[in-house]
Amino acid sequence: MTIPKESDGTLATVPFEAVAPAPAAPEPTSAGRRVVKALVASGGAKMVVMPVAAVANLVTARLITGAVGIELFGAVMLIATLSQSLNFADMGVGAPVATATSNIDGTAASVERFRRILLTAVRTMLISATVLALVALGLAAFGLWAPLLGIPEVPTGLSASTATALALLAFSASLPFFVGEALLRGGGRTHQAVLLTGLSAPVSLVLVLILHVLEAPAYTYALALPLGLLAVALGCGIRGRSVFKDSLHGLAGQILRPRRYPGLPVAAMAVPWFIIMIGLPIALQSDRIILAQRADDVSLSHYTYAAQLYLPMWSVVAVAALALWPVFAKAEQRPGGMRRSWLTGTVVLTGVSVVFAGGLLLLGGPVIDWMSGGAAHPTWWLLGGFALLLVVQSVHVTSGIMLISPSQLRFQAVCVVLLVVTNVPLSWWLTPYLGAAGPVIASAVTVLVCQLVPCALLAWRVTGRSAPPTTDPRSQPDPPQGSPALRPVTPGEKK
Repeated sequence: MTIPKESDGTLATVPFEAVAPAPAAPEPTSAGRRVVKALVASGGAKMVVMPVAAVANLVTARLITGAVGIELFGAVMLIATLSQSLNFADMGVGAPVATATSNIDGTAASVERFRRILLTAVRTMLISATVLALVALGLAAFGLWAPLLGIPEVPTGLSASTATALALLAFSASLPFFVGEALLRGGGRTHQAVLLTGLSAPVSLVLVLILHVLEAPAYTYALALPLGLLAVALGCGIRGRSVFKDSLHGLAGQILRPRRYPGLPVAAMAVPWFIIMIGLPIALQSDRIILAQRADDVSLSHYTYAAQLYLPMWSVVAVAALALWPVFAKAEQRPGGMRRSWLTGTVVLTGVSVVFAGGLLLLGGPVIDWMSGGAAHPTWWLLGGFALLLVVQSVHVTSGIMLISPSQLRFQAVCVVLLVVTNVPLSWWLTPYLGAAGPVIASAVTVLVCQLVPCALLAWRVTGRSAPPTTDPRSQPDPPQGSPALRPVTPGEKK
C-alpha cells in the first residue's frame, strides 16, 4: 500500500489504519548518489542565485561607498550585518524542527510529534524576538550602540544608535518566519529556501537605490540589508506553510494557547545547538568589532570588501551542506552507508572550496579595486587568509551536519567554546601586526584545531559503528486514538 501524498509530493497526514509500513532502508551503494544529488540541488540553486546576489552586493557596496565615503563605509556595513552575529537568536530550535520534519513518515504519531515540536519552536522564537527588540531599543535610548560597536556618530541625520536599533528591529520581526527555512531544510527542499534567499540582495539593492536618489543620511543605508533579510524570512515562512499545509492545519491558533496545546521539549538538541550558534558568530563574525577597536577605519573597510567576496563562496558550500540534514537525520542508514555519505560530502565540498579559493586569490584584488573605486588595496595576507579559512571550513562542514544527535551536538558545543576562547584572543593579538588579515588568519588556524580535527575523528568513529544520528520516530509505538498527544489538554488533566 502506498502512502498518500500532497499535490507537491510531500507525505500527507492519514489515519493510523491507512499508514503503510516504513520503506526499506536504501542500499549502501546508493548513499553516495543521494549525497551528491542533494549537494547538486542545493549547491546548484545557490550557484543560480549567487551571480545575481554578487552583482547586487557589488553595486550596493559601490553606491554606499559613493554616498558615505570609505571612512564610514565600514561602520555602515557593521550595523547592516550585525544580525549575522545573532544567528543564535532562534535559541537553537531550528535543529529539532528540521530533524522532526525529516522524520515525518506518514504516520499520525510522526506528524503530531512534528506539530508539537513546531509549537515549542515558534513560541521560543517569539519570546526571543521580543527580548531582542527591547534590548535594541533600550540601548538606543541611551545612545550606547555607537560606543559599544566602536563606530563614530554623525552630527546630522540618523544617529548610529538609532540606525542599529532599527536594523535589529527588522531582524527581530523576521525571526518567527525563519522557521519556514527549517521546514524546507528538513523536508529535503533546501534548494527552495536557497532560491528564496536569493531575494535578499536584490531587495536590498532596490532600497539602496531609493535611498541614493533621496540623498538619505549616511546611517540610513544600514537598514537596507536587514529589510532584505526580512523579505527572505517572509518568503520562507509562506513557502514552508504551503508545502506542509495539511500537517500545519490549525496550528497558528494554538501558538498562544500553550496550556491547552502543549509543545514537546526540545532542549536536548536546542541547548547545544544554541551554544554552537552563539559561539560561532562570536568567534568568526566578531572580526569587524575587533578591527574597529584595534585597527584604523581603512583596515576595517579593506576587511569588509574582502569579506563580501568570501561570504558568497562560503555560503555556496554551507548551503549545499545543509541539504544533507535529512540524509543524516533519518535513522535508515545501513552499515557503510553513513561513512560513504560523510566521505562523499566531505570530498565534494572540499573540491569546490579549493576552486573558489583559487578564484579569490587570483581575482580578489582587481574586484576590490573596482568595488572601492580604486581606494582599497587588499594585501595578499588578507586574501590568502580568507582562502585558507574557506578551505578549512569546507573540509569540516559535512562533519558538523552529520553529528546532530544530542550527545554529538554537545561534543560540537564544547569544540565551539574552545574555538571562542582561542580565536578571539588570537585575533585581538594579531590585528596590530597583520591589520585586516589578523582576525582572518586567527579564524583559519583555530577552526582547524578546535573544530575540523576533533569532529573528523568523532565522525570517523561514529560512521565506523554505523550509529544512527537520531532516534527514529518509526521505532516508537504509535499513541492510541484519543491519546493526549493528539488532542488538546483539558483543564485539570495532566499533560
